[in-house]
Amino acid sequence: MKKRGDARVMVREDISAEDAYVPPWHFKQSARVTEGTSMIFCNGLVGCQRDGTLAEPEPEPEAIAQADVAFGNMVKVATAAGDALANVVKTIVYIREDFREHRDALGLTRSRYFTEHYPAPTLIQVAGFANPDYPFQIEAMAVIN
Repeated sequence: MKKRGDARVMVREDISAEDAYVPPWHFKQSARVTEGTSMIFCNGLVGCQRDGTLAEPEPEPEAIAQADVAFGNMVKVATAAGDALANVVKTIVYIREDFREHRDALGLTRSRYFTEHYPAPTLIQVAGFANPDYPFQIEAMAVIN
């Protein structure tokens, strides 16, 4: 933290991966907060491709295809922040009620991206999202030196 008089001031850097997707509203894909180490917070990542469309259901079921794109976007956002998925310490996955049938497949998709340093996961069922076509959203937090 930088000092302003006697008060400490947080240093924040908003980060976006240009090759992931363009956020559809006024937010960033992630933020870095520094004080010796950096913390990166990724927003609710969804299965949006670079052109803003949701991943198509072929050859996987729609929710799984979108999960693969969302975790791929997490890799891109982490890379844009100068980070790696090995430094992700926490994930929160919000799922719709009808996504429960795909929970195990989501876990398998997740395990393709987190292979050694597993983050602390939380899975939360919600009533819905701002876009009814989203079956889930993924938040991630990383700490880097």
